[in-house]
Amino acid sequence: MTATWLQFGDWTVYREYGPMSTLDLFKHDFVLSIKPEYATKIVAGLKTVELRRRFPYGTVTGAIMYIYATVPLQAVIGYATISTVEELAVERIWQLYGDVAYITRPDFDAYYAERKSGFVIKLEKPVRIEEPIPLARLKDKLNFTPPQSFAYADDAFRQLIFGAGK
Repeated sequence: MTATWLQFGDWTVYREYGPMSTLDLFKHDFVLSIKPEYATKIVAGLKTVELRRRFPYGTVTGAIMYIYATVPLQAVIGYATISTVEELAVERIWQLYGDVAYITRPDFDAYYAERKSGFVIKLEKPVRIEEPIPLARLKDKLNFTPPQSFAYADDAFRQLIFGAGK
């Protein structure tokens, strides 16, 4: 296990890395658009999984998932580390993760309607950003458009989140 401290402006982030695999060469951090009722539970450490109909297969663990809370918040409110990503049958997702996904069964069924499988993004080490980054600032500094589902975070995005883009 290798550890390093990353410096972004006034922020310092500690990251641990295990033995490097071929997939590590393609590691990407993500920005996900999430409804505020779910996004706030993630950064509070209550919701430990994010459910998706689609997500990149082979996502490397240890990537950062930045949380963009949609209307009415419209801001990046925090981030968490992706510990694993699983593709499972929809009913199996409910059986294993219904209690930590903070979603009702009717909403779950509607979300996965007509799908046989879905993705579970397991999260750890959630962080709430002290001053959320509003959409207007994201657009001004990065020409950011909230993703329909997810987008890849680049260095400019990371620097803005960690304070270097003030």
